[in-house]
Amino acid sequence: MRLDLIDLIFFTLLAALLMFWWQNLKKREAVFKAVKRYCQREHLQLLDESVALEAMGLKRHPETGYLLLTRRYRFEFTSTGDERYQGRVFLSGAQIDQIEVEAHRVDAP
Repeated sequence: MRLDLIDLIFFTLLAALLMFWWQNLKKREAVFKAVKRYCQREHLQLLDESVALEAMGLKRHPETGYLLLTRRYRFEFTSTGDERYQGRVFLSGAQIDQIEVEAHRVDAP
């Protein structure tokens, strides 16, 4: 079996795509766990047991100047069980920068 340069390029691109997909799955799982912990700590209920990728982009690290892949995930939660609210998670590289939630009702104790 002889591999041409085109075949080698194709398999390299395929491997790179699979690695990128695998890394996205790992990041999504890490974000899901962080959101679940956040909701438990804030006495919120995570709806649909999922987070969804909303946007991806590039930005420079403020100190090193390296390019970082940024991701923004969306999730839904409730505080009272009656209404749905949205939250977002901002990721830079492998680090969660921020979890933000919409203003929501809080049950009085």
